[in-house]
Amino acid sequence: MDLLLFKVFHIHKLICNKANKAFSKDGVNIQVEQIPVLMVVYHLGPQSQQDIAHELLRDKSSILRTVGSLVTAGFLLVEHDSHDKRKKLVKLTEKGSQLSYKIASEMGSMDGKMFGSLSVAEKLILTELLDKSMNYINNIEL
Repeated sequence: MDLLLFKVFHIHKLICNKANKAFSKDGVNIQVEQIPVLMVVYHLGPQSQQDIAHELLRDKSSILRTVGSLVTAGFLLVEHDSHDKRKKLVKLTEKGSQLSYKIASEMGSMDGKMFGSLSVAEKLILTELLDKSMNYINNIEL
């Protein structure tokens, strides 16, 4: 199909499959869909699950499942906030910090390989178009 919506779905699937294979080959046992949760905590520090959901534009229940999987794998832990005992914060474990650093280091290389057929100008145009589309889609009612 020539619909842009299907092309976006298709490229998303291709990127996830290739990235999962690359990470698995490098001994990183995590699914690409879980990486944004790790990266939010890595870059922003301890966060509530609601804050992570808000940052990633995902529903809280999907964040709860992802956090649960990452806790079980030993990459994250959930603790009570020292300032507000009602609030729980998601934090990286040492293992999670090491993995996050490795992922952050590899993402630039992976980005370069996956989009290597585009010139610098084309990458800038694509980035602008994707940002414009994301902002528009975020603000429309369907």
